[in-house]
Amino acid sequence: MPLIKTSKEEIIETALKVFRENGYYHTSMSDLAKACGLQKGSFYHYFDSKERIMDAVLSKVLHTLKEEAFPIADDKSLNDRERMQKLMLTIGKIMLQQNGGCIAANTSLETNGKEVMFRKTIKEIFLGWELALSKIFSNQFPEGTSKRMAEQAVMEFEGAVMLSQLHNNDQYLKDVFVRTLSKLR
Repeated sequence: MPLIKTSKEEIIETALKVFRENGYYHTSMSDLAKACGLQKGSFYHYFDSKERIMDAVLSKVLHTLKEEAFPIADDKSLNDRERMQKLMLTIGKIMLQQNGGCIAANTSLETNGKEVMFRKTIKEIFLGWELALSKIFSNQFPEGTSKRMAEQAVMEFEGAVMLSQLHNNDQYLKDVFVRTLSKLR
């Protein structure tokens, strides 16, 4: 295999796709190296373990959400429905951009707390999402209600992701999107 010049960022992007398709435990360092066009030994130059690259992948997802999605909740140039619509579409694009479902939820379920390294980042992803939704709901509902509505929206969205994957039908996601928007005036 010829030596391929690559960057850590490119490896993280490729690893995201591989982990999303294969899952954490069904992905080997050899799989990751091959997908990146690298020899396994060269891959270790960038990441010394599968745990470290998965942590980098989840950190990248969190960073992208913090930069591109969560700030939408504070965009006062949009009304509540417009902010909610834009937020949900942006989160969907970031979290579900390829086949395989939601990388954060899949990793959380698959590792089931065994990989403590990931837990903090995964919690941050979901708490950030809930906070962004809650900010939008709080313009029309009391604080406790808006927080609970945000938690329920995330739960429903993640359930819809699972059912969409299972039945190969994105109508579940469309329905959650419509129901979430319908809660706002």
